[in-house]
Amino acid sequence: MSITISRVKGMKLKAEVDGFTIITGKIDETTPAEGPSPGKLMVASLGLCIEVYAALYLRKHKIPDEGLTVEIKETNGQNPSRAIAFDVEVKVKAVLTDEQKSGIMKNILHCYVSNTMKGNPEINYSLLVDS
Repeated sequence: MSITISRVKGMKLKAEVDGFTIITGKIDETTPAEGPSPGKLMVASLGLCIEVYAALYLRKHKIPDEGLTVEIKETNGQNPSRAIAFDVEVKVKAVLTDEQKSGIMKNILHCYVSNTMKGNPEINYSLLVDS
């Protein structure tokens, strides 16, 4: 899979993913942001992924999923600037047995995003100069 990131203008950027366009940043300091920061998009991706796996469990077990939400609080660190912790709260508006609660928690562990983050992925950088 390949995702292309390009500059629209100033610090306003776009990512093209599977036919969708995601906008982040702003043109300059005087203009409003036109989308969340890359860091917030990362946290949103984590929450979206967890919600998908929670919803899959609920639907499979015919438990109502209306009102299902995920809230994430992040803790940031310095040197280098990064997120150092995520507190994830999955909220379900349903009466659940202990087995169902356990099942939801086990199912969200299949989240691609959280598994990638926990796995300390290798990131390879290259610079191509076209003069």
